Amino acid sequence: MRIGFLFFIYYGVLIASSKPVVFNALVEPLQKSSVSIEKLSQKTVMEPNKQILINFLNAFERTLILREELYCAKNLEHERLNTYLKELRELLHAKEKIDALYRKSLNKAMAESDKKSFEDLISAPLDPLDHPRIRSEVIAFYQKNYPHHSIKSIEAMCDEQVLEQKSIQIAVEQEQAYEEHLRVVRRSEVSGMKKIAKIGFRNSVILSAESNGIGGFEFEAENLNPYTVTMSIDFESLTNLKASGNLPLFIEVPGRSKKRVLELSRISSALGADYRSSYGWVRGSAFAVHQDLYLYKLPFHQGSNVRVSQGYHGETSHKGLSAYAVDFSVPVGTPIYAAREGIVVGAEGNNNSGGTSPEYRQYANYVIIEHSDGTMGNYYHLKQEGAVAVIGQKVSKGDLIGYSGNTGYSSGPHLHFSVSKVDPISMRRTINLPIKIQTAEGIVILPRKGDRYAVQ
Repeated sequence: MRIGFLFFIYYGVLIASSKPVVFNALVEPLQKSSVSIEKLSQKTVMEPNKQILINFLNAFERTLILREELYCAKNLEHERLNTYLKELRELLHAKEKIDALYRKSLNKAMAESDKKSFEDLISAPLDPLDHPRIRSEVIAFYQKNYPHHSIKSIEAMCDEQVLEQKSIQIAVEQEQAYEEHLRVVRRSEVSGMKKIAKIGFRNSVILSAESNGIGGFEFEAENLNPYTVTMSIDFESLTNLKASGNLPLFIEVPGRSKKRVLELSRISSALGADYRSSYGWVRGSAFAVHQDLYLYKLPFHQGSNVRVSQGYHGETSHKGLSAYAVDFSVPVGTPIYAAREGIVVGAEGNNNSGGTSPEYRQYANYVIIEHSDGTMGNYYHLKQEGAVAVIGQKVSKGDLIGYSGNTGYSSGPHLHFSVSKVDPISMRRTINLPIKIQTAEGIVILPRKGDRYAVQ
């Protein structure tokens, strides 16, 4: 159902965009995978499924021929276009099956300590290797079974994981959220906490409890921040009490609001009741549903021309949950405009430090905009005093929000732009989302390093 919906979107993109952009954009992800699939078809480990791989490669070759015919045609025939889209849809289904077979074979090789099969599979990477959990399992198996560190591709993965973990640690410390769990306060203590609370700091989200009058307890969450947060509540112990929801409980609390979130009911009136609990929170919503049809504006002045220095699934930092981000190489001081309307929920412009080490992450200047669907637009590495927008400000698409720079974890002057939500699996990290960007050349769905776009 989802794939069919995506192709409905792609059809609209094909009609609205120039042919070079869309024909390449739709095929490129499959083209990248086909190289690995061809390599896998020659490996012993995939021998039982070899015909499935060959069928995919043959079908992909036929689709490429059709793409070239459509590309060269003077008039776009809807019937042939529909055939092209149908073949792409079938290829995506086939690719998903191959990914599942790849994942199963990899798990089997590691479970049986089959180093030959493991090496064959790693030498032809497919999408499952980009999943953080699978990547961690591969690294753990490698470190246990390869003391001499003989596989360069996994060595690179190990280095990336160390860098990513370091970055996550710094980001979590910067957010003052989740890793440091807070105690639940009595309702009478809330007013005192609110007096010392600061936006973004630990105590800017308060969980309080009071007796419900019938032997149990009622919990209320209050979010003092201007942005939505995802909150977790868990109990180290429950004595003669039953929670009204599943534990741990994950909930969304909108900015500057409070809500009743949980109740503990006494099980037996003849016995005493007690609990030990804590909570944490992270900025953003894990429950946001991105409006995939939305067309984002390039965040630069109309008529300007910008180059992508790192696109989706980039070679340096755009990997894993951070894969869907775009870096635009622009000089310091380039005006930055909102790619989508929303409310400014984060702004920092006091820093003047930057460098290629993750330790510099905390010094990034930025503007963050919360969109109507609960996602966040992130504009990073602004110059000192380069955040023009202020927290709480409503901005329209195309409004000036800041000036680019080179602050934070950065290797050179650029704007880092992404749209994110809280990862619904980890519930503590953010995950970037793929988006559609309107350019003068058409709609871009797969920005790549080296691409140049004119701002419409």
